[in-house]
Amino acid sequence: MYDRHDFHDFLLESWLELHDLLAEHPEVKRLLFDPVTGLPTTPLLFPRIESLLEERGEISLLCLNVVKYSKIEEIYGWKVFDEVMREVASTLERITGAELRDSDIVAELMVSGNAFVVLLSPPRTTQHMERDALTSLARRVEDRVRRELKAVLDPALYVKFGCYVGAATVRRDPKLRMERLVHDALDRALAQADAREAQDAEERGRRLKEIIDTEAVRTLVHPVLRLSDLSIVGYEALSRGPEATEFERPDKLFKAAYDSDMVVRLERLCRKRALEAAKGLPEGRLMFINVEPEAVADPELREVVFASLLAEAGLRPELVVLEITERTAIGDFCAFRSTVEYLRMLGFSIAIDDAGAGYGSLQCLAEVRPQWVKIDMSLVRGVDSDEIRRQLIESMHAFAAKVGVNLVAEGIETPEELATLREIGVEYGQGFLFARPSEPFPQDSEVAQGL
Repeated sequence: MYDRHDFHDFLLESWLELHDLLAEHPEVKRLLFDPVTGLPTTPLLFPRIESLLEERGEISLLCLNVVKYSKIEEIYGWKVFDEVMREVASTLERITGAELRDSDIVAELMVSGNAFVVLLSPPRTTQHMERDALTSLARRVEDRVRRELKAVLDPALYVKFGCYVGAATVRRDPKLRMERLVHDALDRALAQADAREAQDAEERGRRLKEIIDTEAVRTLVHPVLRLSDLSIVGYEALSRGPEATEFERPDKLFKAAYDSDMVVRLERLCRKRALEAAKGLPEGRLMFINVEPEAVADPELREVVFASLLAEAGLRPELVVLEITERTAIGDFCAFRSTVEYLRMLGFSIAIDDAGAGYGSLQCLAEVRPQWVKIDMSLVRGVDSDEIRRQLIESMHAFAAKVGVNLVAEGIETPEELATLREIGVEYGQGFLFARPSEPFPQDSEVAQGL
């Protein structure tokens, strides 16, 4: 631990002195540089800021906030999140000399955070940075970072992030400490970024309402197979928004619905479309229909409208598996369980989706006692080469066999994963190895070709 005198010694006159200091004190480097991106953190900008404030009386900065739209770390792991942060840092460095000037300094707001700071060099032709010019620069940087990320990230991952840039100017005030001035500017810039996100959310809500009002949702299906002989036992209905839009993916679609308090309306539309698609369901096959926890209590699930939709589709309740997704936590398990039991009495089967990755999978299993459990793809991925994943799935298989639950492995993509799941004894599965989601209903000969 350094005392105040030691830290006064760390007030550096130049970056060369900083280099020497970090070589002598690697523990300081760990505190001042982000280990993921290698970028300096905000405190290391203070000498430059102080110099510019004394010289020009002001300095402007940008804050780029990377927003997570869903459970990135919980589902994909921290390594994937770190990789996105590295891509953002690389993008900011690549655009120096274009949207940014070579003399601008890119830093992390704090160690292992999700916000970046760009300290802008002074304008060349004016004494002060004009507000409109600063706002315009923030928009250009925001647009460029989004384009760059879209080009390098997997599309399914890209839609789970949002990048928003705010801007502010630090002005010298001899009555206030420089650190306080910088903190205030960062707060203002981040508030701008938050306002941009809120503006986008409002616009997404408006577009989502239009999608619901015009019923612009379609249904694809994905086969569920018995792994021993690759026979089809049923299909999962997958909702998609308008093609080639940000709402095509269901995670973004339902995120906007939760943000706009339109989950039940969207759920009803998706359920309607799934049941319309089920009119062509092959004889004896099951239809897995996703249900959000918030929509389980929807009266339509219990009353005449749903019954009439089933009748129109020619579906008996015993052929429908209501698949409870876990995009949000279940707040009241007592009420939730009561509704699920009523649905079960009507003849529906219940499945728990994303087991091993949701907010409360174990509690959900204990409370709901489903007939089906789907193992999340994050556990299935690489099960053939990852002993931990294999052991976890073996434990889930033993549990399922003991309590009489049908176990489905999601996201099977390689023959090796399939072989390992068969060895473990997992009875059912689905994944791109067998088929891609498609319009209802693929011919049996089109599924699991060549396996």
